[in-house]
Amino acid sequence: SSVNLSSSTVSRIFRSLDEEFEGWKNRPLQNHYLYLFADGTYFTVIYGEEGCKMPILAVIGIDETGKREVLAFTVGERENQQAWEDLLENLKSRGVQHIDLWITDGNQAMLNAIQTRFSGSQRQRCMKHKMDNILGYVPKTQQEAVRAELKAIFYQESRQKAEQLTAAFIEKYAAIYPSAIDCLKRDWEACLTFYGFPEKHWKFIRTTNVIERLFGEVKKRSHKMAAAFRNEHSCLLMFYAVIRSLKLRR
Repeated sequence: SSVNLSSSTVSRIFRSLDEEFEGWKNRPLQNHYLYLFADGTYFTVIYGEEGCKMPILAVIGIDETGKREVLAFTVGERENQQAWEDLLENLKSRGVQHIDLWITDGNQAMLNAIQTRFSGSQRQRCMKHKMDNILGYVPKTQQEAVRAELKAIFYQESRQKAEQLTAAFIEKYAAIYPSAIDCLKRDWEACLTFYGFPEKHWKFIRTTNVIERLFGEVKKRSHKMAAAFRNEHSCLLMFYAVIRSLKLRR
C-alpha cells in the first residue's frame, strides 16, 4: 500500500537528513587507512527541463580493523584533476595522513592528484580494467584464450611467479599482438602491487569492485526513489541516504 506523506513531513525528513549529511561530511576521520578505493560515476539530474549527467567522485576506506566506509564523495568530473585534489584535501583536513595502498583504475587526473596529495602511498591498478584495456588490442575471436593466460598472472602465489608468467606472456605475444603488449607494459608494475600485501586481502585489493559495487547499489536504489533528481543537492542527499543504509561488506 502506498503511503501518502504530507509535504511538511517530507520536508521535515529532508531537513533532518540534510543536517545529518552536513555533520557526516565534516566528521573527523582516522589518521591511517590500509586501503582506499577511488572512482567516479554519473547520476541523472534535471537542469531546467533537461536530464543531464551529474558526475560524482567517491572514496571508500578500509581501516586496520577491516571496517569499510565511504569517507567522502563530491560532485566532480573524473577527468578533472582539481576536483580530485579538492576531495583528497578534504580527507587530509579531516585527519587522514597515511594510506598504505590506493586501488584505482588508470585515470590520469586521479593518479596525478594522489601523487600530489599522498605521494608516500603505494598504488594498485585495477587488474580487471587493465585486462580489458589489453584485450581491446586483441581480435574478438582470440580474446577468450588470451584472457585466461592474462588472468593467471594475477592468481599466482607470489609476485616473482607473476613476473615470470608476465615475461612468458610478453615473449609469446609480442610479435602477434604488439599493440596489446605495448598496452600491458604501460603501468604494469602497478598491476602487481597487491602481491606485497597480506594474501588474505588479495581477493579484494586487486580490483576496484568494492567501489563499483557501491555505485551499482546506489543506482539500483535511486531508480526506485526517482529516475532523476530535481537538482544537484537532492542527488547528493540521495547518495548519502543510500550509503548510510548500506552495511558495506567486509
